[in-house]
Amino acid sequence: MGDVAVNTTGGWPGLRLLARLPAWFRFVLVALAVFVCGVIASRPAGATDTTPLTGDIATAARAVEAMANPSAVNPLVEFPADFNEVTNRKPVVVTTPDGTKRAIDPAGGCSGPAGDTEWDFGPGCRAHDLGYDLLRYAEHKGRPLNQEARKVLDARLARDMHAQCDINPRGHGTRCHATAQLYAAGLEFNSWRQRWGPPGHEPVLAWGFGSAVVVFLLLARLPGLPRRKEGDREPEPSDTPRPRVTNDRYATFLRLAALGLVVLSQSLLTVLHWAGVSANWLWLLTWALQAIPVFYFAGGHANLTSWHAVQADHGGYGRYLSARISWLLRPVLAFVLAWLVLPLPLELLDVDKSRVEMFGRLIAYPLWFLGLYLVAVAATPVMAWLHRHARLVTPVALVAVMIVVDALRISLHWRTGGYLNLVLGALLLQQLGFHYADGSLHRISRKVLGALALTAVPVLLALITFGGYPRTMMTLPGEGSSNLSPPTVCLLVLGLAQISLVLLLRPRVTGWLAGHRQWRVVEYARSAPMTVYLGYLTVLAAVIGVLGLLDAPAAFDWVATRPRWLTVLVLLLLPVLLVFHRFERNAALSPSRTRETHRTRLAVTLGAGYGVLGVLGFVVTGFAGAAGTLLVFKVDPLQNLIHLLLGWYLLHTAHAGTCHGRRPWLLTALACVPPLLVLEPTGAMVVLHGATIAAALLAAIPKQYQARTTEHRQPRPALQHP
Repeated sequence: MGDVAVNTTGGWPGLRLLARLPAWFRFVLVALAVFVCGVIASRPAGATDTTPLTGDIATAARAVEAMANPSAVNPLVEFPADFNEVTNRKPVVVTTPDGTKRAIDPAGGCSGPAGDTEWDFGPGCRAHDLGYDLLRYAEHKGRPLNQEARKVLDARLARDMHAQCDINPRGHGTRCHATAQLYAAGLEFNSWRQRWGPPGHEPVLAWGFGSAVVVFLLLARLPGLPRRKEGDREPEPSDTPRPRVTNDRYATFLRLAALGLVVLSQSLLTVLHWAGVSANWLWLLTWALQAIPVFYFAGGHANLTSWHAVQADHGGYGRYLSARISWLLRPVLAFVLAWLVLPLPLELLDVDKSRVEMFGRLIAYPLWFLGLYLVAVAATPVMAWLHRHARLVTPVALVAVMIVVDALRISLHWRTGGYLNLVLGALLLQQLGFHYADGSLHRISRKVLGALALTAVPVLLALITFGGYPRTMMTLPGEGSSNLSPPTVCLLVLGLAQISLVLLLRPRVTGWLAGHRQWRVVEYARSAPMTVYLGYLTVLAAVIGVLGLLDAPAAFDWVATRPRWLTVLVLLLLPVLLVFHRFERNAALSPSRTRETHRTRLAVTLGAGYGVLGVLGFVVTGFAGAAGTLLVFKVDPLQNLIHLLLGWYLLHTAHAGTCHGRRPWLLTALACVPPLLVLEPTGAMVVLHGATIAAALLAAIPKQYQARTTEHRQPRPALQHP
């Protein structure tokens, strides 16, 4: 059964309209959008070194100037002495018809579709290639030349091509100038895409193949039109009730409040740092604003109740994971796609990318703990089993392992231990959420909870004073380390104190949430998290702009001198905010057609894994073109997008019951090819994607048809997420 045969009845009306368009038009539209996003994502950060040029770098800059302004003097006299040795080039000097001497690379040439063309643009292209070698030489020496160097070389080539049309038009002067203009436009576009930095060797094959995979994954997830044969009737609505999930208003409020506080606190601390507030004062705020432990604690309650609801409806791991993680990945993916598109107008305005990235880091910050939360969600069935069979031993064992890992990390400078403690800490806090969900924590007396909360303060002060732990509970600009990155025992103590406090406040806050107006606000935030988040970002961008314009201290000089990008960003966020609002408002929970089979479990396992890899990959690389390392995986923005789309797609096929056909698995194997085509794939990436390709091809082998029971044919009601 192909996945396109399933009709999506809910969702944003724009998607239904897109599904009604001709297939070729949808393909062109999606391919164009992917191309635009790919161009933006592939742009490098650009050179930021402003130190004066010295030595060989200064010599290379003078050589570029000589190449851009040819004369009767041999330009090779300006080249660095070791240029040939470093670049492995053997330049020669030729005399052009106008009498100037030009240094060229004999092995170079025009890289356009027509090569050197019939008008012989070759000499100018070969000189341009040699100029680019000078840019690479400077980069090799450790100090790339500024953007102006590449701009003057490109302008020189454009003039050379048009001059060649005047000298040798071959009876088609107009066509020659048009071709020269086309070559110059392509050259300028490529230089703009590379930020006029040193030209590098780029994995064009990987990018091209990866972009095609993104197009296929997006097209595969577009809602299909209903396929109804003559005589078919609309299916009657099922009388099966939805799986009931215990609705603890306080737990829902805690989860949303903690998430909002994490986002708000990081933004507040960063803006205060930009405003010049000393870290000697900001670290005190981190103790009050650090809410990640509460988020995982409340998330544990939601995960356990969702798992129990699926089990009560005779479901299993496949149905739970496909519904739970799809619900979480969907807004994250939409948000990532939106942020890949938003910077385009700013790029066209030639805004300094470091300023856009500064705001982008604020935007991408929540992704890391959302990615970690996906790990906790995927581990819920196993941790729930441990909770049922080793209720007290499990959290105690997790605490003991965290302490041992933290000690080993400090003594052995074991960096991976910090990442391991992130996972262990999330699982521990989730386990405490399980105890809240089953009522165990409700039996603890208020005196004990108060004593635990009060004891945390002297314990934290002792750990910081005598244990050598950092004083900050969050990552602060200008501070070398914190108790969050990597997580330490201090964060664990703070988390236990916070949980004690929220348990003390539960009766009072629960009574307040009983009000209709208050609960409507919480319900809206729960059903439209990306709308709320983008609205917050819009206000944040506006506030930063206003602060910079009204009172511009040194840290805000860049806002006062160039406020246009913030204005444009606010204007761009407003329509995106409206789109997200309609998208989330009209989002309908589609009925589950999941069948608990080996293919379903494989699909949800791979989907969850690649979803986490994509989310955390964007935390490492950001939305720019720079690659990064996530543990043992070398990732870049395009790979992150493919991983995120692949995870979302596989979870959708499991939820829709279409993972038993060939198409999803062949597309999965295809999606794992681009990461293997990069210039230097790591061994871990080869093993991961190679194993996925092998598993997908095995899953694509058809099995003998087996009759399905009526129960399997009937879709189950969607899971109501707490």
